Amino acid sequence: MSASAQAPHVDVPFTVSDLHDGWRLDAFLTARLHRYSRAEVQRLIAEGRVALRGKLAKRATSVAEGDLVVVRYPRREDPPARHERLAVLFEDEHLLAVDKPGDVLSHPTDKSTRNTATSILKEQFPGKRLHLAHRLDRETSGVLLFSRSPEAARAVTRLFETGKVKKEYAALCRGKVPFARVLVDLPLGHYGGEIKVRQAVVEGGAPAATEFETAGRSAEASWVLARPRTGRLHQIRAHLAALGHPVLGDKLYSDGGETYLKACRHELGEADVAALGAPRQMLHARRLALPHPVLGTALTIEAPLPADFREAGRFHGLPNI
Repeated sequence: MSASAQAPHVDVPFTVSDLHDGWRLDAFLTARLHRYSRAEVQRLIAEGRVALRGKLAKRATSVAEGDLVVVRYPRREDPPARHERLAVLFEDEHLLAVDKPGDVLSHPTDKSTRNTATSILKEQFPGKRLHLAHRLDRETSGVLLFSRSPEAARAVTRLFETGKVKKEYAALCRGKVPFARVLVDLPLGHYGGEIKVRQAVVEGGAPAATEFETAGRSAEASWVLARPRTGRLHQIRAHLAALGHPVLGDKLYSDGGETYLKACRHELGEADVAALGAPRQMLHARRLALPHPVLGTALTIEAPLPADFREAGRFHGLPNI
């Protein structure tokens, strides 16, 4: 790492699966770091904040199956993490699954390093190296899976990338949805404009399909179970917004994103939160089903609905699901 990257830091490791074997390093990291453009990834590499095979990386370097790529973020003077421990949902010598709260990032970024699942678990399981298998948005709660060895990490990455991992989310969305069950097959891509991470249904976008099933309805809101068949950025949220029923509390996909911009400027008020219908986006990763990456046995991991979900449902006249 460069001298600047030797300052207090947080390392985020990524293991290369066979599906990315031979890719350029910057292309691989662009695929894994959803919030970063390729130019931003190249900047991280140029600043000496990326290591490949234990050495300072160069942009044109290719990655190979089994390689460990490490992104090093400077440790900021963040406030203390909001949680000292995360609830363990499943644990064996190969895997660890936890229940991520809806106010915690999955892993560090250049803006936040302490209030993250990986940082909390580093303190909770000292001396244990955990490999993050996937990500949940900051305000999405629920099942978050880690591997406990590079070998398990490669196997889990392949399971995700080949569609062998089945996910089910619970969402509380705005309005009374008109369907009992529907398959939304609409391509997603960058929306454009000031918010670079916002997705939308666009011509020529990446294929995206989500199955939705209604689990309860009131005049104001609906419980919906979402089962994504593809893994696009913000897929469930963008598809529900396209149907006219955005997730309650979703600042990015409500009000054209204006509420999100207000939150970024620290201008969000009580009236804005009330208009959103919930203090955070009501999306919860409820179930994860996959073949065990080492044993091959069927594995299903579930996370109960958190208290704020149940309270929001009651507030909008819905029974628990």
